[in-house]
Amino acid sequence: MSVTSAVPRDQAISRILELTTRPAARAEKPWLVVTAGLPASGKSTFGRKLARATGAAVLESDALRTALFGAPTHTKEESHRLFDALYGAAGRLLQDGCSVIVDATNLRERDRERAYAVAEASGAGLLLLHFRAPAAVITERLDRRSSGGDPDDRSTAGLAIYNRMAETEEPIRRQHWRIDTSDAAATEAALQRAIETLIPIHAAKSRDTGGSIS
Repeated sequence: MSVTSAVPRDQAISRILELTTRPAARAEKPWLVVTAGLPASGKSTFGRKLARATGAAVLESDALRTALFGAPTHTKEESHRLFDALYGAAGRLLQDGCSVIVDATNLRERDRERAYAVAEASGAGLLLLHFRAPAAVITERLDRRSSGGDPDDRSTAGLAIYNRMAETEEPIRRQHWRIDTSDAAATEAALQRAIETLIPIHAAKSRDTGGSIS
C-alpha cells in the first residue's frame, strides 16, 4: 500500500508544504516557473540553480512522489493525486508571496493547463521553460544517472522511460523559452535572464542595500 493511498488531498498538500523550504521574505511579485522537457534534459539542475539565486520554493515532482507514495508505481491515478496536491501547494505558496518552481516533465498541454490556471488564480507571473538536449548528451546523462553519479538526482527514469515519454511530448502553446542545456553559455545566459525576471534589478539592489522599493 502506498503511503498516501488513503490520505485526503489537504493532508497531502500539508505534507508537501512541510517538506518545502520557503524564502525568508515575500517576493515583490511571485512567479510560477514551470519546467517542461524529457528526462535528463537539464530541468532539475537549472531549477536548483535558479532557486538558490532567487529563494524560490522548488516543488520537485520526483522527490515529492517518493515522499508521498513511498514506493511509486507511476500509475495514472498516482500521478493525478501527486499533481493535484503539488499544484494545490503551489497555489498556497504563491498566495503567500513565494515564487515557485515546479520541476516536472510537463510534456502534454493538459499537464501544463493546471499550471496556467494556478498562476492566473493567484495573480502570479508565469514563466514556461522548455528544456532539451541532443540524444547523445541525454544518453550520457542517463548512463551517469544509472551509476549514481549525481547525488541530487532524484529521478529513476532510464533510457526506456525516456523513449516512451518522447512519444507523448506535445508542443507548448503558450509563450515560453527554449533552453538547450548542451550549450553551457546559452544555458547560463538563460539562467541569468530568469534570475532577473524573478528578481528585477531594482528589487535586487534594494535588497542588497537594505533600502525600500518605491
